[in-house]
Amino acid sequence: MSESFINEAKQKFTTDLVFRAEDVPMRCDPPAEELEQTLHGLMQLNGYIIKSLEEIAGRGANAVTYRAGKKFGHEVAKYFEKKSDVEDALRELSYILHGQYTFEPWKPSDRDEYIVEENGSTFIYLVFHDCIVRQSCRRIGQEQGGPLCQTLCGYVVGAVEEITGRRGKLEIIHTGPNACLKKLILK
Repeated sequence: MSESFINEAKQKFTTDLVFRAEDVPMRCDPPAEELEQTLHGLMQLNGYIIKSLEEIAGRGANAVTYRAGKKFGHEVAKYFEKKSDVEDALRELSYILHGQYTFEPWKPSDRDEYIVEENGSTFIYLVFHDCIVRQSCRRIGQEQGGPLCQTLCGYVVGAVEEITGRRGKLEIIHTGPNACLKKLILK
């Protein structure tokens, strides 16, 4: 990246304001196509960092990466509107995650509703598509469901907790090459 580009960016974005996603210009300099190699390199680097953490910390790596993702989710969602309704919160979360992950609600065929209220908890199944974490795992040959996936789980939980004000948990039900099924539980 050229120094003139960095200086130009600093001049354009020097402010005390906090920008929401919709405030960021749609035009990307340099063009996104030119950044694809960088993205793939970062995906690979991130994958190897997590893989090394797993080798060093063993099973504790899941807890470390989940916690890091959760802190990040809380931080990102601070700037979004608070919602008490789970469906509205998920729409807000979808907005936050746009371009990184896509997800949609799922229900077993024997259920009428996506959202289930049971024993003081609320849960909903979510199918995640187009996941950068899954692609990173595949890129370095790492199994899904491990520390890298726990980062995403923590991120989603942190964001949902921040938006709804409720405690959350995201369980991985199934991982696959094209989609993953997760269960979001709110208390």
